[in-house]
Amino acid sequence: MNFVYICRGGENEELRYSLRSVAASFPDSNIWVVGGIPKWYSGSKISIEQNAGKWANAINNLNAIIESSDIPEEFVLMNDDFFIINKIDSIKHYHEGLLLDKIEKYNELKMDPNYVKKLGHTYARLQRMGVENPISYETHTPMTMLKGRLEEIMQYCPPSLWRSMYGNVHHVGGEQIKDVKVYYRDRFATISHDYTASDLPVLSTDDESFVTVRDLILKKKFTKKSKYEK
Repeated sequence: MNFVYICRGGENEELRYSLRSVAASFPDSNIWVVGGIPKWYSGSKISIEQNAGKWANAINNLNAIIESSDIPEEFVLMNDDFFIINKIDSIKHYHEGLLLDKIEKYNELKMDPNYVKKLGHTYARLQRMGVENPISYETHTPMTMLKGRLEEIMQYCPPSLWRSMYGNVHHVGGEQIKDVKVYYRDRFATISHDYTASDLPVLSTDDESFVTVRDLILKKKFTKKSKYEK
């Protein structure tokens, strides 16, 4: 199995534990890191300067994946803050139901307006493409993709979001779950993933919740260095 990370710059402690979590379930997998490369990382990589904004950097990283002759056609797209906390032997597709429901909920909670705007652009684009009821694939989970199919939808990104564009345009289906992002702030409690009561094998963190999740779960489950760490 081939896992490909798109990463920001910096030393990236999240990536360290994400790699360990992947290695625990898929010890024979191939891994690439694309984007910002931490000094401690020793695996396959494509270094891309992360000198633009967050979204522009991500787009540049995704295009580098598509253009790479080393990365296989089929791969699992990862963010550095995705963690496989229970052993699995395959990667499922996950969605969270109607994209419109997510947009309405995020508007109510006054989430990042730039992100909500991108959700809206994605919804409108998919409707123009004939998708009557677009589904949200913004679940913060690993997602299996084909490079050729990713390239097809990148013409719409930005302003649209690549995961939901990919999932809807290419009819990937999947299991419906709630977003597995763990939020630190109390005002996001209604959408924060309750990892203490969930049997899902994956979770994701934000910058603030990572410290708590690392100390309570990741440090205990993944004590040994992966082969990708110097």
